Amino acid sequence: MNQEQDKIMILLELEKNMVKNYATAITEASSDYLTEEFTNLFNYSKEAQRKIFNFSNSKGWYKLEAAEQNKIEQEKQKLNQKLSNM
Repeated sequence: MNQEQDKIMILLELEKNMVKNYATAITEASSDYLTEEFTNLFNYSKEAQRKIFNFSNSKGWYKLEAAEQNKIEQEKQKLNQKLSNM
């Protein structure tokens, strides 16, 4: 990994964590005002994360394996079953 790639991957990890943290803050906020503020920050961070991901993906630094359709359907069925059992 080169220095630019290291920095981008660190930024990507930071933004992913911020998205998770804002999601928690949104659900635990004590007022509508805080919920709205955290939602705005969440959206900003989510967009930044996506842009960083797209950049790193375009450079070939972050590759995703395409999922087979049958595996997607299997996971969907598992999730639907879990929801039905709730």
